[in-house]
Amino acid sequence: MSTLVERIKQKCKENDLTFKALEMELGFGNGNIRRWDTQKPSYDKIIAVAEKLNVSFNWLIFGKEADDLTQNEQKLIELYRNTNDIGQPLTMKHAEDIQQALPRSDQTQEQKLLNSQIG
Repeated sequence: MSTLVERIKQKCKENDLTFKALEMELGFGNGNIRRWDTQKPSYDKIIAVAEKLNVSFNWLIFGKEADDLTQNEQKLIELYRNTNDIGQPLTMKHAEDIQQALPRSDQTQEQKLLNSQIG
């Protein structure tokens, strides 16, 4: 399973675009996207990258399209999208707190890394 940054890198390569050029076009600081391996990006930045690279939010975050998501995964996304600007960060924080307190026993290291990359 690839990471968020690896998927962005893949799409940039397909579009003959460097991270630096993408960051400049979106008004991000230099090196901002590469830091998403260790720092959580904001929702609005993820959306901007998805739109610029012409990929879905689901593919960018999860590495799969909505059709590949379970019904519960789709419901979580809809709940998030239907929450206002104040509620969205709270929703993410609450989900992260639950995941940290009650991790799945079969959760892989890559999944844990992915879960820590968005915020």
